[in-house]
Amino acid sequence: MIEVQNRKHIVLGVLLSGFLLGHSVFAAEQTRPNIIVIMADDLGYNDVGCYGCKDIPTPHIDSLAKEGVRFTSGYVTGSMCGPSRAGFLTGKHQSKFGFYKNCSAPFDPKQGLPKMETIASLLQKQGYVTGGVGKWHMGTSDDQHPNAMGFDDWFGFLGGGLMYYPLDHPSYRGRFTPPIPRPMKHKYLQHTLPLIHNREPVEWDQYLTRELTDAGIRFLETNQANPFFLFMSYNAPHLDLEAPEETIAKFPADKMTVVPGVKPGARSIYGAMVFEMDEGIGQLLARVKELGLADNTVVWFLSDHGGMERTSDNRPLRGAKGSAYEGGLRVPMIVKWPGKTPQGVVLDDMVTSLDIGATALAMAGGDPAEAGLHGKDIRPYMTQESTEAPHEVLYWHTGSTMNSFGVIREGDYKLIGGGRGNPALYNLKDDLGEKKNVAASHPERVQAMRARWMEWSKDIQPPLWEGGENIQYADYDWLKGNLHYKAKPD
Repeated sequence: MIEVQNRKHIVLGVLLSGFLLGHSVFAAEQTRPNIIVIMADDLGYNDVGCYGCKDIPTPHIDSLAKEGVRFTSGYVTGSMCGPSRAGFLTGKHQSKFGFYKNCSAPFDPKQGLPKMETIASLLQKQGYVTGGVGKWHMGTSDDQHPNAMGFDDWFGFLGGGLMYYPLDHPSYRGRFTPPIPRPMKHKYLQHTLPLIHNREPVEWDQYLTRELTDAGIRFLETNQANPFFLFMSYNAPHLDLEAPEETIAKFPADKMTVVPGVKPGARSIYGAMVFEMDEGIGQLLARVKELGLADNTVVWFLSDHGGMERTSDNRPLRGAKGSAYEGGLRVPMIVKWPGKTPQGVVLDDMVTSLDIGATALAMAGGDPAEAGLHGKDIRPYMTQESTEAPHEVLYWHTGSTMNSFGVIREGDYKLIGGGRGNPALYNLKDDLGEKKNVAASHPERVQAMRARWMEWSKDIQPPLWEGGENIQYADYDWLKGNLHYKAKPD
C-alpha cells in the first residue's frame, strides 16, 4: 500500500513539476518583448515634429517620443541606403564584409548581401517569428531573398525603391507597360520590380505606403500569439515624389517651410509622403494596442540616413544623403519600451543603428558578443538605469571604395578624413553645423584620432563587387507578369 502511495506521489510530482516548468517557460515567453523597427527612407533630421519640424505634422511618430526616449545623437552606419541597411540588418559594420555602395544592378547576383547571419536569423534562433515589410535592397538572387536571410514572412520589394502606384496606374501613361522600349536607367530598373509576398507576386491597387501598412497589420494579426520581430521598412519619403492628390492638397507649396535648395512644389509632395507614412505608423501602433500587445512591444523609429538635398530639411546639420557630414549620418531615432524607458526623455549621448540589433538580440535572450555583433546592448542607457554613455567613440567608412574617407567621432570631436586627404576636425558641442574646421589648432588630436581610425579599419574587406552590368531581365518566378521577366531559353 505504501509502495502504491509512493508511486502516486512520484507521478503527481512529475506532473506538477512538468506543469510548473511549462508555466515558467510560458511566463518567460510572455516577458520577452515583441520588437518592431520602423525605418523611413531618406527622411530629413528636421522633418519630424519632435525634432523641430513646423510644416509637416507627425503626431504618431511624436507620440513615440512622448511615451519613450528620443536620441539627439542617433547615427546610422552609412549615408546611402544600401550600406546603411546592410549594417543595420547584419548588426555589423558593412565595411567589415565589403558592402560599400548601393546595389545598382538588382539582377546581378554579385551585388547584395553575402550569405551571413542577420538580426532576423539570430532572432529566429531565439524562437521569434520574423517579418519584414517594404524595401529590401540587399540583392535578388535566391540566396539573397529575405526568406533565405532570416525572414519567415516578407511583403515588399527587392529593389532600392518602388513606384508608389501599380505600374499600370493612369498617371504613368503607359511608361512602364511591357515591353521595355529601351534599356532602363538604374533608378527605374530598381523601381519597377514587383511587389511580392515571400516568393509570389501580388496584385495591389492603392498608394504604396498604405499597402505596406496593411501588410504590417496583417503580420501582427497573424503572429500575435508568438514573440515576433517586425521590420517595417517604408519606401517613403524616397523619390519618386508621389502622393495621393487629396494628401498633397493638405500641404500648399506656399505654406511649406523654406529650405535652401528645395523647391516649394517638391517640399509639398514630400510633406504629403511623410504625412502618409506617419498616418500608417499610427494605424500600426493602434492595432498593436487593440491586440493587447502594446505593453510588451518595443518600438524603434529611425531613418536609414539623412534626407536628400532636393526634398528634405536636415538643419541644423550640415550635408545630406551621401555626405560624411552630420546631415548624412545623424538621423531621427526614437525607442519606446513600455514600463521600461522613461517617458518624454531626450538623451544626447551617441547611439547607433547597430545597437538596435544588439539590444533586440539581448532582449530575446541571445548574446550579442557571441553572435559577433558590433553594436551594444543599450538597455541600461535607454531605460536610464545607467547614465553612462554607451559609446566613447564611433567609426564610419564612407564612400563607395576601400580608399574612401574615414570618419570618427570621439566625444564631442568628429574627424573627417581618417584614411586619406586633408582632415577636417569639428567640435560638435560648439559647432553642430560643422562650419569651422579646427584641425589646424588641434594637430595632436587629429593625429591621435586618425591613428585610432586606421587601427579600427585594419580588417575592412575588399568590395563584394566593383562594377555592375545593367541586366534588364531575369527568370525568377516572383518576376512573372512583370516587365523584367524573361524565361531562360530551352
